Amino acid sequence: MKLLKTALCSVIFLSSSVCAGQAYYEARSDAMGGASVASSNREGAAFINPALLALHAPKFNDFALLLPVLGADGSDKDQMADKFDALEDSYDGLESAINALDAVAIERFRVDLIADLESLKGNTAYVSAGIGFSLVIPSDKMAMAVFYKSYIDAVGVTAIEQSDIDDLTALNPNSPPEVSDLDSQGAVVAGAVSDFGVAISLPLSIVNMPISVGISPKFQRIDTYNYVVSANNFDSSDANDAKYRNDEATFNLDVGVAMEPIGGLVVGVSGRNLISKDVETVETQGRKFTYQVEPLYTAGVAYDWDSLTLTSDIDLNAHQRFDEIDGTQYWRLGGEVRATDWLALRLGYRHDMKNSTSDIYSLGTGLAFGQAFYLDFTGMLGSDDAIGGVLQTSYHF
Repeated sequence: MKLLKTALCSVIFLSSSVCAGQAYYEARSDAMGGASVASSNREGAAFINPALLALHAPKFNDFALLLPVLGADGSDKDQMADKFDALEDSYDGLESAINALDAVAIERFRVDLIADLESLKGNTAYVSAGIGFSLVIPSDKMAMAVFYKSYIDAVGVTAIEQSDIDDLTALNPNSPPEVSDLDSQGAVVAGAVSDFGVAISLPLSIVNMPISVGISPKFQRIDTYNYVVSANNFDSSDANDAKYRNDEATFNLDVGVAMEPIGGLVVGVSGRNLISKDVETVETQGRKFTYQVEPLYTAGVAYDWDSLTLTSDIDLNAHQRFDEIDGTQYWRLGGEVRATDWLALRLGYRHDMKNSTSDIYSLGTGLAFGQAFYLDFTGMLGSDDAIGGVLQTSYHF
């Protein structure tokens, strides 16, 4: 158990090199490296900076519905999932061979199981996924949007015990012992945050300079998962079982400010999850973690020409999810070219100034079908075979 605790803590720390991203998905901003505090369109403004709703309001008099946005990214550079499947097949084969007293099969599956355990040493994998929607209600006096978003981070790790390999190496096929669960274990540790709220934005003016402020009160649910089992029983889909899950409901708040000092230039600042909350996972196999929802402050700038937008964001503080994993602090850079009235091309880059996560490169496009229907999709690539994508549709009426 001591080895498991040490392995989980150290391996989860290492796996943070690919984990943790935006904490929400929105295809246009993700295509521009995640930069959106000053450049988000009104459909996505409630996710990152509610103040942009009022800044956009004078340009539009229709409703905008973002439904749905679907996103996911992940990395399984070690093919950990496939290796666990192979290990389970070897274990089941060994168990059947021992029950049948088949020495030849015992020897074959014993060797295979040792190889499977060796191949899983130090393996990690991660996946993030999210969904969302928003409904923007037009108003020159007080712009509003109703929104929902849900995002989950999951990290898979292994803790391989040398004692399993030693026991299998010493196993006599002609006089095998009874089969028991392996001491080696697999684990999935995850946290999910779901928000449902209303974004409200008010337009102001300082010396004829447009400025807006926004606030988003929201109900928030935080789910944590701590799944740890013997390697021969590992199935990542079981991590959602109620006995491995803990949840807590709370209230939280986002705020934002946006201003346009000169035509086309927007400067924005947002603060998300202003009320801190820590939720402990359930204790599994003597180990538990703490998932943290903490305030995150981000500043951004964007310049918009007729057919070109350039934008950049920077996190003003580090963001830490699990207390055992280093925090992240991102700088994001991106741009959009509106090639025609119906086609937009986007490019972006995201860098973690804490060097806890991989650099991510993104590419996306937006298609307009008339004035009512829009389709956006984004692809993301990073080191350690990290890959992801976002797809969304929106409607204007």
